[in-house]
Amino acid sequence: MTFARVAICAATLSLFTMPVAAQERRTRFDTPAYGTEWSVTPEYHPSPENFTVEIRIGPYQPTDLGPPYNIAFNGDLGPQIGAEIDGHLVRIPYLGPIVLGVAFGWAEWNGAATAAVSSGTNVGDTGLSLVFFTGLLGWRIDGLARNFNIPLVLTPKVGIDTGYWQTGVTGATQADGWTVGFHYGAQVALELDFLDPRAAHRLDNAWGINHSEIYFEAYGAELGPFSNHMLPLGTAFTWCAGLGFTF
Repeated sequence: MTFARVAICAATLSLFTMPVAAQERRTRFDTPAYGTEWSVTPEYHPSPENFTVEIRIGPYQPTDLGPPYNIAFNGDLGPQIGAEIDGHLVRIPYLGPIVLGVAFGWAEWNGAATAAVSSGTNVGDTGLSLVFFTGLLGWRIDGLARNFNIPLVLTPKVGIDTGYWQTGVTGATQADGWTVGFHYGAQVALELDFLDPRAAHRLDNAWGINHSEIYFEAYGAELGPFSNHMLPLGTAFTWCAGLGFTF
């Protein structure tokens, strides 16, 4: 009977202690006035990672236009501003998720309009704007960050750009159209969780933001021409930088 009572007491005690061990972390610290004390804080359990949102800015110069662009806009670099959202499709173990995304961007270039190249008479301002949408397939290789605490994420991307352009003088649209082309790029991101892990955990608990990052991306856009009605607004190489959040 004595052995049975001891077993029952031990089982009952374990029922009370197991949830605490699973859900709380006890931290010991010493104070001069009160000696050893214990601080109990909830264990952090990261929320699932489903998608990533990015905002960006960078130069964009349509190099495929050649000398006419340089004459009209004097090498104007834009800039190009944009945003992207990538859904995580499937995670490759130890490497990272395959993502499918869409991006939006806008750029505008301005210069002095002239009546004729020979006379050089200024007749106002000329402008060219480009709004483009991109469908992307990428691979967020975050194995270094998840497995080795090295806060780097590498992301190669490929996709298709679809752009709508307008050009005109002093606010009047004189021509517009659509252009299509291939998109390719590579991104390197620095996750910022290591700066303040507790703040990063609170951000996840409150808003579902698993990770925040700053990034640099190099890319090319082969926007036209595939027909006589498409303006060649592509560039072989440019870059952008921005801020990203993984939810």
